[in-house]
Amino acid sequence: MILQTIYPISNMPKLLPQPVNLLITILLLTGCYTLIDPDLPKKQNTPTVNAILQAGEPLMVQVSMATELDTLPLSLIDNAAIELWVNNVFVEKLLGENEGLYTAQTIVEAGNEYTCKVVVPGFDTLFCSGKIPFPEQILNIEHINIAGKDEEGTSYPAMRITFNNNPDVVSYYEIQINLIGYRDEIFFPNILNVVDPVILNEGLPILLFSNELIRDSVYTMHINYNTSTASWSQNTGWRTSLYPFTVEFRTISYDYYLFRKQHYLYKQSRYADGVLENITTAPLYSNIDNGLGIFAGYSSFVSDTIKPAYAR
Repeated sequence: MILQTIYPISNMPKLLPQPVNLLITILLLTGCYTLIDPDLPKKQNTPTVNAILQAGEPLMVQVSMATELDTLPLSLIDNAAIELWVNNVFVEKLLGENEGLYTAQTIVEAGNEYTCKVVVPGFDTLFCSGKIPFPEQILNIEHINIAGKDEEGTSYPAMRITFNNNPDVVSYYEIQINLIGYRDEIFFPNILNVVDPVILNEGLPILLFSNELIRDSVYTMHINYNTSTASWSQNTGWRTSLYPFTVEFRTISYDYYLFRKQHYLYKQSRYADGVLENITTAPLYSNIDNGLGIFAGYSSFVSDTIKPAYAR
């Protein structure tokens, strides 16, 4: 029997700041190249600028030097000069911190376009720009405790997320499900058995998508998942363990959309085993003039904490 619990959520958005962790992840990935053949010529050092702008948070930029494959530690740049413009108006010079991180006083706002001019001594001036889209809201979340069973007979849950959409404007979205562990640590579920047509249209098993197929102002997306843990009882057999969670619905820029798709392909090619998985080269997407890296952003709506539980 499928157990369903419907949880209404408030209409007040709550931001979940995560730009620093994402910047570190991007820096680790863009600080090297995806070259597979060790006999290929070495790449010349290239300045790299990484910034994921989140509405409601201060603008932060990290500057490093891209070198050879798997070069560690990364070469961070602490002597760059960075100027910030908002909607083509100069606002401020960013303050440098340790580990190549530069922080602005400016708080990122949806609807604004942000441009950075980055000067690294000895290299051409780097330019990067991006506009932050306005957020859409989650209207409802329905959690399905038992949505199906995997090949080993373990049941898995699902959720149906209903959100606003403007069908007259080409938009890009990302959903992040934040599971809350026993010690309040945040971890992420595995997305499996993709059946939603919008996600299937993207061709990747990640919750990143455009509204190309969404014709209405409201859409409900079905997401099957598991939590990598399960419990067993004589009455129920094996079933996926449930955890409290929040859902962050991001309205993302086009550059963010392209980067995240390439980022997934990059990881798949980088860690392919060469036996069951083909080793291919999948370079990361970059939108930095005269350099490498990503300058993109998003605005988000975050649900209240939802606490699913199996009926006793």
